[in-house]
Amino acid sequence: MYTLSKFIWFFLNPLNFLIFFLLLAFFLRLLKKNNISNIFFIFSLLFFTVVGVFPTGNFLLFKLEKNYPSLLEVPYNLDGILILGGPSSSGLTSNHNQVNFNDGGERLTESTFIIKKYQPKKIIFSGGSVHQSFENSHAYVAKIFFSQMGIDVAKIDFEYKSRNTFENLVYSFEIANPKKYENWLLITSSFHMTRAINIAEKLGWNFTPYPVDFKVKKKFHSYKPSMHILNNFNAFNLASHEYIGLISYYFLGRTDKIL
Repeated sequence: MYTLSKFIWFFLNPLNFLIFFLLLAFFLRLLKKNNISNIFFIFSLLFFTVVGVFPTGNFLLFKLEKNYPSLLEVPYNLDGILILGGPSSSGLTSNHNQVNFNDGGERLTESTFIIKKYQPKKIIFSGGSVHQSFENSHAYVAKIFFSQMGIDVAKIDFEYKSRNTFENLVYSFEIANPKKYENWLLITSSFHMTRAINIAEKLGWNFTPYPVDFKVKKKFHSYKPSMHILNNFNAFNLASHEYIGLISYYFLGRTDKIL
């Protein structure tokens, strides 16, 4: 299932999707199928305009982040916190002998603040890789980072077998064995929180969401077109990946709702 999901995403990735339709249009033109070719060219142009010129991706991210704004008060007497991985590069960390973040490093920096201030009884960091080995995982980088921040890593459970959000929650649930009355905090990116909470609810694991790594402002100000084409595509790529994940997890029975 994991390999299949990556294969499907390769074709649904917005930039790949656009290139595929343009190549198809050129191929049809070579076959003298001009009418059909024109349809694909027009569709490609419309897709490029909607995704690359307008802030469509940022709007979709705004809709996700609106569900989980920053938490103003963190409950004391935390029984545990779960930190979802993803914001690091184990390869570059090993290669340069220095902690390397790719995006979403707030998952680790904010976690450090929470751990030091609230001293939760249990701490789980969940972040593996396709290789499912500790040295190639996000957990490996997190362990180095927390150690450098003066945190006793012996008190942290580092889960490194997970390859996606569903496995993050399932494997962590097995480690935590949480009780209904326990007070747990979930730390992940705001745009990613909906999917994580939906899985947790399916598992019967109650969390207080602690969203981090915000991508857009609290109020969406502009729907105007711009020439920030690459930024717009990147935002749409991130948002579409999350929405596809929400939909697919629902139909796979991993969650009971989409949004």
